[in-house]
Amino acid sequence: MLSGLLQGFAEMGSLTNLLLLFAGTTLGILVGALPGLSSPMAIIVLLPITFTMETMPAFALMIGIYVGTKLGGSFSAILLRTPGTPASACTALDGYPMAMRGEAGLALGYATMSSTLGGILGWIGAVVAIPLIAGIALYSAPPDIALIGMAGLIMVAAFARGSIVKGLSGVLLGLLVSSVGIDGQDAVMRYTFGLTSLESGIPFAAVLVGIFGFAVVFADISLTVKGSELLTRDVTLRVPRPGDLFRRWRAWLIGSIYGLGIGAIPGVGADGSTWLSYATVKNSSKNPPPEAFGTGVPEGIITPEASNNATTGGALVPMLTLGIPGDGSTAIMLGAMIMHGLTPGVSLMRDDPDIVYGLLAALLIATIFMFFIAMGAIRAFVFVLQRDRNVLFPFILVFASIGAYSSANSVFPVYVAIAFGIIGFLLEKRGFPVVTIVLGAILGPIIEYNVRLGLALSGGDWMTFVETWPRICLVGVIALLLTKEIRSALRPVPPARRAATTPNTANQ
Repeated sequence: MLSGLLQGFAEMGSLTNLLLLFAGTTLGILVGALPGLSSPMAIIVLLPITFTMETMPAFALMIGIYVGTKLGGSFSAILLRTPGTPASACTALDGYPMAMRGEAGLALGYATMSSTLGGILGWIGAVVAIPLIAGIALYSAPPDIALIGMAGLIMVAAFARGSIVKGLSGVLLGLLVSSVGIDGQDAVMRYTFGLTSLESGIPFAAVLVGIFGFAVVFADISLTVKGSELLTRDVTLRVPRPGDLFRRWRAWLIGSIYGLGIGAIPGVGADGSTWLSYATVKNSSKNPPPEAFGTGVPEGIITPEASNNATTGGALVPMLTLGIPGDGSTAIMLGAMIMHGLTPGVSLMRDDPDIVYGLLAALLIATIFMFFIAMGAIRAFVFVLQRDRNVLFPFILVFASIGAYSSANSVFPVYVAIAFGIIGFLLEKRGFPVVTIVLGAILGPIIEYNVRLGLALSGGDWMTFVETWPRICLVGVIALLLTKEIRSALRPVPPARRAATTPNTANQ
């Protein structure tokens, strides 16, 4: 492991990769600081640029964006009380009151330091976990791989926002997308409706652009007419004294552990980990008391920001070992792997260990860059926060269209991207987690191939999927998740709770 990691640092230490990591991290902080933009959107817009790059430089740029957006969202949360990213909403609870007391620079300093510490601890956890899980996964047979993929789909459907019915609906739509085109084993046309454009399948890059590009713009277009006033324009980032930071070790340690653990659960990501870690620290805190949270205490910034950045390491664990993305950004990166000729999943560590260790090296370097960029360029980011965002979304739509077109040098993927943008927007408005569509499209071919290969090797005997204890355990996990969620969905809602949650149509 150590030799592979050193090789990864040597690969990422080239001037080109370092420049791309630096540029990606800077862009990520900027994107995260602007409400309405997000890490998946930024990666999607730049995805066509990565088509012409070598694999490692392409992922250096994407990892930099992924890491930078985690911190950038706290800037607007503290200065505007408008989170740049959903995961930064928790930071606004105590960050904005600190800024109102004239301690905006100190609040930004706590956010930057805790984000860096959380990112480093998340990286350590990923470095330890990935080789162990990958080593076990390498002994997997086709039925094992198929069951792992199915368990990943069910986990995302169960843990993602909304009900499991909505999650499974997204998964099934993704599986349907992945089944269009020529059957790779029987050479039979499936769901093409006589269209030659669909013979090679629905363009996956166009699906990503539609769901994470067009749909997000359609959903957030209202932000262009909303103005936000900065609390202060004269901000100098103040780094807290080491004693003040480490005296609050429980906050950043609990936040980092939650971020690493919950970030590794497919479909949950930073949005869930920040609130859970914040609640844990708040409820167990004695100094300051729990009632002080929300009035501007440093622990209320340290905890969610450490958790937010630790999820980057956690989300890479299932992505690099099992081919299951932890969040939207890693789902796009999985798609980028496919476009670069890699096979995500249990064989990635065996076939392309240099990619795995290179990504781990990039994660740590980007985290370090994030700290120094925030320290040196905070005034520039505050300046950007004052700009009008009306011009941003049209540019995003233009670049997203270019990205869809360049994926196949044809206008057909642009139509596909627009269609999936509308579908994604409508589903998101109804509470369907659209990341499940992407996961279904990614894992669908892997599951189908290994199910059919497992049946071929066993002579068509379906009992091959429960022949070993690991397979029985995986089937048990799938059954347990399905049973638990279905029972929860069928359980009647108490009248008092139903009345409390019924929307007031008079105000809509």
